[in-house]
Amino acid sequence: MKVLFGSFSAITVLGGGVEVQMRSLARELGKLGVEVELFDPWKRYELKDFAFFHLFGSHVGTYHLGRSMRGLGMRLIVTPVFYSRHSPSRVATAVGIAGKVRQRGGFWTEHMFCKELCDMAELVLPDTKDEMEMLAKGFGVAEGKMHELPNGVEERFADATPDLFVGEHGLRDFVLYVGHIGPARKNVFPMLKAVKALGVPTVLIGPVSETGYANQCLKLIAETPTIRVIPGLTPDSPMLESAYAACDTFILPSLYETPGLAALEAGLAGAKVCITRYGGTQEYFGDLATYLEPTSEESITNALKQALARKKDSTLRDRIRENYLWPRAGEILAAIYKSATQQ
Repeated sequence: MKVLFGSFSAITVLGGGVEVQMRSLARELGKLGVEVELFDPWKRYELKDFAFFHLFGSHVGTYHLGRSMRGLGMRLIVTPVFYSRHSPSRVATAVGIAGKVRQRGGFWTEHMFCKELCDMAELVLPDTKDEMEMLAKGFGVAEGKMHELPNGVEERFADATPDLFVGEHGLRDFVLYVGHIGPARKNVFPMLKAVKALGVPTVLIGPVSETGYANQCLKLIAETPTIRVIPGLTPDSPMLESAYAACDTFILPSLYETPGLAALEAGLAGAKVCITRYGGTQEYFGDLATYLEPTSEESITNALKQALARKKDSTLRDRIRENYLWPRAGEILAAIYKSATQQ
């Protein structure tokens, strides 16, 4: 079986969790006899050679590609990577209004792109039960065509040691953030204010955007000797693995995550996790993480205090290793493909 994977055109420029998810699933599916090709817009394809076109992400950046593939007769599967902090009923109301307005003048919203891609798809594979509920109640996606496809992490993070990072940077038992620095959704600025107020050593690893928000963050970092930025570590970097093992607590203060691959990596490496309560995170981490309200600096500060006060143990690592490794996700997806080809 051959499957074509696609996503938004800037995915290899921006990087992030969706790229990691696609590449990891492609690798695991290959071990199971499913040949995956990553879509190249400059290549001419014989689409009949592929059983499915699997689209990751459902927004303006992926809409035309998904619609085009469906229009050319491809069997479309969508992993939406969608979340809203609004209730499903409110999303349903907004989608209804947007649909009526669009009929009169071509008005589009991000919600409409997601809904239409899910409507076109033969199968919809959300990352969490929270996302599945939102798609069903907010967008009217039939529950019968949805299957949960959990995210994963590479088992190598369980073997990480702090030695490399401590030797290079002379730090351990710090607060760690891994992700983009600049997008407002990542909510880095109030986290920086919290760690500055607490006076805890903090490391941020990730690319810095050229935005006003990023400049605001960099100004605060420059004023705070206990905060350090390390840009440019790739997902397969041994230094990244070691940073997870060297830190005390990993923090992800985003407005939402779905559910945060870096947090899974950190947890598997033995770090305590302090994370946003939104985006299905509680499904993955249960009561083994400390949850924060991202819109409240006080909540971020208090949650971080609680996390720092907890003792490290192996329970979160064991939970992740048992439920959220990429080979398991690959097996689930291969079974979904096999079942779909028999229908």
